Amino acid sequence: MSETGLQLKDWKKKIERNIGEEEWVVIYSSHESTFESVAFYSALIPNKKIIKSLKKFSWDLSIGNGLPGFSSRFKDGKEVNEYCRFSTSGIEPLIFKRFFHGIKKDYCEVSEEFRHYFNLFEDRNNNRFIAIDDNGDEDDVILMMDYEIKIKLKYLKEFLAVKKMNLAIFFDIYLFSEKTIEELNIKGFNKVAKGDNYIYSIGICNSNGWGNEKRKSQSWLMGKKLIAGLKDFEPKPFNQKEDYEDFIVGSDKDGKEILSTSNSKKPSIFLTPVFFKREVLNYYYSNPEKYSVEDGCLRCGSLWILPIDNNHPKYVVVYLGDLGQNLSIKEQRRWKYFNITPQGSGISKTAWERDFKAKFSGPGRSDLYFKYKLQAFQEEWKKKFNWELFRPLPKEDVHHFKTLRIPLTNEQKEFDEQVLSLTKILIDSLNEKELEKGIKSTKENAKGIDKLESFLNSEHVCFKGMLEFLRDLQELRSAGVAHIKGKKYNKIKKVFLIEEKKLSDVFDNILAKAIRALNSLESYFLKKK
Repeated sequence: MSETGLQLKDWKKKIERNIGEEEWVVIYSSHESTFESVAFYSALIPNKKIIKSLKKFSWDLSIGNGLPGFSSRFKDGKEVNEYCRFSTSGIEPLIFKRFFHGIKKDYCEVSEEFRHYFNLFEDRNNNRFIAIDDNGDEDDVILMMDYEIKIKLKYLKEFLAVKKMNLAIFFDIYLFSEKTIEELNIKGFNKVAKGDNYIYSIGICNSNGWGNEKRKSQSWLMGKKLIAGLKDFEPKPFNQKEDYEDFIVGSDKDGKEILSTSNSKKPSIFLTPVFFKREVLNYYYSNPEKYSVEDGCLRCGSLWILPIDNNHPKYVVVYLGDLGQNLSIKEQRRWKYFNITPQGSGISKTAWERDFKAKFSGPGRSDLYFKYKLQAFQEEWKKKFNWELFRPLPKEDVHHFKTLRIPLTNEQKEFDEQVLSLTKILIDSLNEKELEKGIKSTKENAKGIDKLESFLNSEHVCFKGMLEFLRDLQELRSAGVAHIKGKKYNKIKKVFLIEEKKLSDVFDNILAKAIRALNSLESYFLKKK
């Protein structure tokens, strides 16, 4: 142990300058080695008790204290027991150290009030608590480790402001040396140091070893530092929007963009259509566990919903008022990046009939219509036969259905992903077990499409075009997605005209054939009298 280390210069700097100034605050820590013993703890101190607390360097609350219990006192010669939620001093723990005397493993808990105030989700797999903001985005708030707990400063500061309290960070640090102070040629001392928001005892002396003969001398730093809450904090009223973005809603006679605020409830302005590149949806399709792109709307769990016209053949259209009313400023800015001047005749026919004619109108795009059709088909088939022709996707594969779409770009990667998803939905999910029950004879080692063909033959129906399409789709997945592209892919891509069209148009045609396949099955098995 060096002289500098024994004199605690680094620890002094950390306590006086860093604690309460960095993004993360250590509110609990405990570890010990041969030449070091370090403990950090914390407690909430009422603002009116700050002056009193800073008069002494000793901790206001010890590790493990502050749990509910009773205090006893005598009044008029009689013992009076009073229940205390925390302590009689008004000081509250932020960390509860739970001891179980070797029978069960000890552990720490962060204040339930703190966790509930920010509605924190406990991610046990990653030992953290996260906050989910109004936008649906996640933020780490508490990091839990066996010997250390950290909380993000900005959450602490708000909580302290709400509670009208300071957070005291207690520290008890000992460093040891194998040499005496005489051998180190340093003088022993013991003093108290104070600052505006800290106080500590610091000293050096020879040591009795604390049961360890190697510890001949020691230095210590024991005290506290207080962290205050936000000075200008004001609770935000429910549903109060902080800001609104301006969006392009047109162009003037000189071709310059016309901007309009999304903060308007006037019907004439609220219903102004705002156009976006379809790539705006990429972010949401890439996060299917959080977002759901559906026919006519975009959802973020049950947190928010944005009505959208995604039936437009080229763009995504959203009413100006919906952008301001339904999206946070952060989300509005994400959309603004893809904002373009109005294109064509306005909203889609589907949106016009739904929004202004109050008519039922089915989805107009093949990807949205396929999903609609498949779900309706599944319900009717099960209702009639008491089993499903296409087995439900397992939880780990549900994203293939949620993110199925006409590719938003002309990139091969996105096209391959959609081919894979459609194949899982239409071919891999065929209910072979139930199909077998209706088969009189089939090929040896038949699977999937072959079993479907045998089932159709047993029902005396021939859908040659549908079966050819399914086999071509399966070959496209096998040659172009499951394996390295080569001769087989060069052959199958001619079937789908991949070199002659944009990949988005190719997949649009594939979906159209998939819809026709469902229509064929529906017309024969479900609508046939």
